[in-house]
Amino acid sequence: MTPTVVVLGASGRLGRRLLTAFAAAGFDPIAVARTRHTGPPETTRWITVDLTTRDERTRLAATVATWTSGRERVCVVDVVLDRRSVEAMRHSVSAVTDTVLRLHDRLANGAVLASLVAASSTAVLAPGLYQTPYGLAKRHQVITYARSGLAGAALLLPALSQSTNTDGAGAAPWRVWSFEHAADRLVTTALVTDLHGHFTIHVPDLTPTPTVRQAGTRPPVVRDVLRAHLHSLLTDRNSMQAHRQAARARLGLSPDRIRQRVDHHFAPADLVQRFADRYQVSVIQEQSHRVPSSGERPTHA
Repeated sequence: MTPTVVVLGASGRLGRRLLTAFAAAGFDPIAVARTRHTGPPETTRWITVDLTTRDERTRLAATVATWTSGRERVCVVDVVLDRRSVEAMRHSVSAVTDTVLRLHDRLANGAVLASLVAASSTAVLAPGLYQTPYGLAKRHQVITYARSGLAGAALLLPALSQSTNTDGAGAAPWRVWSFEHAADRLVTTALVTDLHGHFTIHVPDLTPTPTVRQAGTRPPVVRDVLRAHLHSLLTDRNSMQAHRQAARARLGLSPDRIRQRVDHHFAPADLVQRFADRYQVSVIQEQSHRVPSSGERPTHA
């Protein structure tokens, strides 16, 4: 029987590409978004819903349960993110987390095997000095998913770009993926998910370029870093861009040897290990296979 995939956030740049990629992989896609996007695949069924409204989340769970009745497997994919402001981002992350848990419970009551694939961010790994409201919200979401009993995985994505270059450093000193490449990786994650297993966090190989600080550039001036930091805290607290710029400015003050250990864009092994130990979650890091949770011995390639 054809597996069904429910894409939450289907009208976004990543969501639209996911619909096409899942259809090509043999899934029957159901698209969920605040507004409907017209485009391929034309056979996609749409549910227009505002996930920030509790009643709408209830309606969505009931509709999905009806549409997937009798199916053996349903994969829920979370790619929801509202970037308009810090407040909007927090509301969207909280709402979709509740939506996923409601969907899981509703499908389980119907004896349907449900799994989750969540598009997350390497920002969840960032230490406190370099953290942002976005990274904290996504971290809380990932940990909630991991401790909920859901089968599935969260893929920690690097920065995404419209570029067709699937895995290059581009203009930044860290890896940048195209939306198409990210969509393909999420589909692959869905295909290999163990429906009877635990929730795992997947960290791709984001080995840094030889020199973290780009050639010809100078370290930021402390005065400018302090100004950016205060701007994000006092003047423009609701701007995701302001917080991101402030965090990157703080990173820019760090020497290369330190930055390669604390910069989440590179997903360094020590940072991933600390995350796994702190939250006692199962993490799979591509460079060294699995990063064990607290109390286990690490394994190496």
